Amino acid sequence: MEINGHVLVDNRILDIAFAPEVVYLPARNGHPGGLYDSKGNPIPQAISHRGDEVRLSQPIANDIDLSNLPIIQSDLPYFFIGEINPHFGHFLVESTARLWPLLYLSSAFTGNYLYFGQNASTAPLNKAFIKSIFGGFSLNTQDFVAYRKPCKLRNVLIAYPAFEIRLQGSPAFRQSMQHIGDTLTNNGLADISNTNQTPLYLSKSKLTKGLSGIINETAIEDSLRKKGVDIWHPETVDLPTQIRELSSRKYIIGSVGSAFHSLLFCPGDKVISGIVLDRKVNSNYVIIDQLCGNIGRYKSGQSLGITLSKDAALCSHSGLKRSFYATEPERVSEALLRDIKL
Repeated sequence: MEINGHVLVDNRILDIAFAPEVVYLPARNGHPGGLYDSKGNPIPQAISHRGDEVRLSQPIANDIDLSNLPIIQSDLPYFFIGEINPHFGHFLVESTARLWPLLYLSSAFTGNYLYFGQNASTAPLNKAFIKSIFGGFSLNTQDFVAYRKPCKLRNVLIAYPAFEIRLQGSPAFRQSMQHIGDTLTNNGLADISNTNQTPLYLSKSKLTKGLSGIINETAIEDSLRKKGVDIWHPETVDLPTQIRELSSRKYIIGSVGSAFHSLLFCPGDKVISGIVLDRKVNSNYVIIDQLCGNIGRYKSGQSLGITLSKDAALCSHSGLKRSFYATEPERVSEALLRDIKL
């Protein structure tokens, strides 16, 4: 099937810039924020993309007098994180994309971890999975800082993103995520890697809200269960448990979604069979498979009779923004298993 976005796994040397002074523009009026020089030009390393579109450090309009911005005084340098996105999937591939230098800086860097967030809110930092992931580098809520108004900051380290949505991924990103996975599980992943050969189905049927899902997914689960597949709901356990369980499995199946991003934390060499509810597979999954050394096989739900549901009552009850319906659940389960050749 077609791929939505580029597929680039890149071994280039990633840049780290040191800026004696930057202009910090927070998220406002639909602009997600950015870092700029004194003339208002985006700092190259602070730019990130979603596909072909610039996400952070977009060009700015001339509606701010940069020369009169206040300078925030700090005794500590800044380390630029980027945007902290509270959505699990976006967080994993965007809000962690600049952590890779910490593999080398380790505890030698003590400073302010600079981020963007709507209204400079700290609420996302208190989410359990975000605290866990940043905790993999011994970071806690007090280490992060954001500002509500445009200002100037001095002494900022800016790492180029090692992953950009639908565009590119670097082995350095994979290494930083494996470091987090190992840290959260006390370095025990290598011993359990792919030891469980029973296929694991990642279900969304217990999610109370989400972007998309199959409203009669339990029927697919019933069919798979009869065929000897284990059914699992990742959101019902904490992140370290998720990582250990996924690491132990050789075969992962399901309709693709944010939970598949968690494979970044795990040892590779897995076989993945996924249903794509859209017509094109998001290239994020292809990039992640290549970084992890996994074999990913994806097929469109439409080819298996999975279509957008027209039942307004069911859609409303599901809590999903887009609800799909599988007309032949048995056919879906057979297709998932056929692609892992069991």
